[in-house]
Amino acid sequence: MGSVFIGLPPNDYFAILMVEVAIGILTNAFIVLVNLRDWLKGQSLNSSDKLVVSLALSNTCFSVANAATIVCAFFFVGLMLVDYIYYILYGLMSYAIFSSSWLSSWLCLFFFLKIITFQGGCFGWMKTKVELLVPWLIFLSQVMSFASVLPSIWTTTKMFAGNFTSSEIDAIVIGYQINSYYNYISVLVNCIVPFLIVTATTGRIIASLSLHAHHMKQNMEDSRGTSLKVHQVAARTMSSLLVIYLMFYVVELGLGFLSQTNQFYWMCFMLMLLFPTLQSIVLITGNSKLRQVCSDLMSCKKKP
Repeated sequence: MGSVFIGLPPNDYFAILMVEVAIGILTNAFIVLVNLRDWLKGQSLNSSDKLVVSLALSNTCFSVANAATIVCAFFFVGLMLVDYIYYILYGLMSYAIFSSSWLSSWLCLFFFLKIITFQGGCFGWMKTKVELLVPWLIFLSQVMSFASVLPSIWTTTKMFAGNFTSSEIDAIVIGYQINSYYNYISVLVNCIVPFLIVTATTGRIIASLSLHAHHMKQNMEDSRGTSLKVHQVAARTMSSLLVIYLMFYVVELGLGFLSQTNQFYWMCFMLMLLFPTLQSIVLITGNSKLRQVCSDLMSCKKKP
């Protein structure tokens, strides 16, 4: 997770980076505020809403941590070499990425359990208990994400200028080296496993919907039913999340191989900052309540 940088980025990028971060915060804050408003009105949040709000909060955390990092990199470079500031920013970013990965996988699993019909077995049991399982899955993902960050922070070593060592008083810290072993394990558990869950559940639902549509076509049935439309929206949401996460992991991998003096590094960094915004758009368009609020807001703006 090489998101926290020490080097100074080109000045031309500051405005672009901050705009990306601001949009990510606003779009995810919109999701949280809409659901918070309904909750304050006494309306209970369903399992899907709880997962969407949790995802929005994780994305907001990621955007805020990046905003702080960008400001430090441009105006307070020395702060990035203060131990607790570096560890906090790196920890928040890693936690947000891990949390978002798990929550996205649980959202896809939720749709999977709601849409697919099971005859007993583990998935059949989960389908009957899914409303009770969701809060525990959200809690589990937060605990796992937080616990996965700690070993990486504990094993991070400082890099010193010249031949200085950490025991010398005049040693000058120039950066931090993350332990590759713990980093790979954390990414494997908290990114690859959730991505496989998203892939498997999305693939199964797309196959099921394709088979169902083919069956209805053969029997000359109307394929515009409300239930089928809901399932199609869920499938589009899951497919979009799958594509977004695939792009994010590819970009994150590219950041690990590129030097911060390379222009492609900052292009990849800008693409990475789009992740919270893109995911929030997918969540909004895939949720009928959020879509309705957006439609109402747009209608108000269009009125003279």
